Amino acid sequence: MNKEKQKLKNMTVLRTINEIISNYTQKIYEYNNIVRKKGYYLKPVHIVVKKRRDGSRVKYYYYGRYWYRIEIRRNGSSKIKWIYLGKEKPEKDLPDPPENPLEGLVIRVDNEGVSLNKSLHEIMRLLKKKSN
Repeated sequence: MNKEKQKLKNMTVLRTINEIISNYTQKIYEYNNIVRKKGYYLKPVHIVVKKRRDGSRVKYYYYGRYWYRIEIRRNGSSKIKWIYLGKEKPEKDLPDPPENPLEGLVIRVDNEGVSLNKSLHEIMRLLKKKSN
């Protein structure tokens, strides 16, 4: 497959994934409105950027349920720091979070393009299974 066709395929995959996650994002916002009273936030995606020796960068998108709390530091200018708490609910009495339809998906983006740890076909099959 030539580079232009691969680039187009990559963009289609990312667009499809963004559509799926955007439907889920509203549920996360509603859930975070409840749990933020206790100082917690849930994020559906964890992004890691790694710099290679040659100066290029690789971005990894990990889809799941990642718990954080926010720490505000006021030394001169206010700075917000997200403190990662893990994948498990920080308190047992919190309501159960909505299920992430892309749980376990890892996307790698670099100069070569986009790669996924699951095929788009497999992702769509899992989504149909969860919606039934």
